Amino acid sequence: MATLQELADSYTETAARLRLAIRALEEEKCNMDPHRRNAAEHDLRLLRQMLRETREVGEVVRHYYDRTYWHNRRYTF
Repeated sequence: MATLQELADSYTETAARLRLAIRALEEEKCNMDPHRRNAAEHDLRLLRQMLRETREVGEVVRHYYDRTYWHNRRYTF
């Protein structure tokens, strides 16, 4: 079982991979036909949402035991 620090590090790594995927898809989108470009825009919206949520959850996990940290209301139990 992973510690919370290891889990937070995993979220950070995942966010980095998502950023790379977003950047690659944005570059590819320029050379796509209009139908595929619309699908790519949809995929980019989903990837950006995944990136935002991955960062948010990673931050909550990283500071889970820090009493001075203000927790994100979305992920507070």
